[in-house]
Amino acid sequence: MNLKQRFRLVLIAALGLTCIGQVSGQDKESLFNEATGLYQAGGYDQALETYQRILETGYESGPVYYNMGNCLYKLQNIGQAILYYERARRLMPGDEDLRANLALANLAVVDKVTPQQTFILFRIVDGFVFLFPKSVLTWIVAGSYLAGMACLIGWILSRKRVARRIFSRLCFVLAGIFLVLGLSTVERLRQEARNVEGIILVDMVDVMSAPSEDEGMDLFTLHEGTKVRIDQTSGEWLEIVLADGKTGWVKEGVLEII
Repeated sequence: MNLKQRFRLVLIAALGLTCIGQVSGQDKESLFNEATGLYQAGGYDQALETYQRILETGYESGPVYYNMGNCLYKLQNIGQAILYYERARRLMPGDEDLRANLALANLAVVDKVTPQQTFILFRIVDGFVFLFPKSVLTWIVAGSYLAGMACLIGWILSRKRVARRIFSRLCFVLAGIFLVLGLSTVERLRQEARNVEGIILVDMVDVMSAPSEDEGMDLFTLHEGTKVRIDQTSGEWLEIVLADGKTGWVKEGVLEII
């Protein structure tokens, strides 16, 4: 096989992958539009099933999770609605409609947990770390790095003093953006890895003092829709931590990971 034939095969394969990606994207868009139409017509069950078909393709989307939460809320499935709203919030943390709907769904939760107060500096840092959606933050970090490298090359190759001064200043600015947002990305990934959270999906569950129904005692009761952080596991048991600092053990089947 000569070089020309190899080039044609590579070109055909690339075009084929592009077409597959376009078809896949069109399928997701058509399914999303179909589900939205079903939701607007009051077919919440059918809309939910159609949105689920989008997720089954391996595609993760904040709007899909958000609309699934809306369907579940309409179906009076509060726990599942909060679960999908929380999943959507991780992908689009600044969305006001999502924040309002999540707050409305939380009004129906029996357990009113008051979060522990944290130092204001920590709250400011967390607010900055989670200011942008993860995908946007990744693109900004990657873009600032590439732009910074291009400016560095321009500074090295340029012979004019004005151009070198401009390139050097741009390098410093882009390096600052890359450093600050890069550290924010690392901190965000660290927090997400550490803070594994879930939503209680059963009507009611007794939280135990130990990972055993025989050895443990009932500490308190939680209800559907309550958000918890998972601290550690022991067999089929999970140690959970509430926002107010209370801890205890429940079986893994009573909640679903966000």
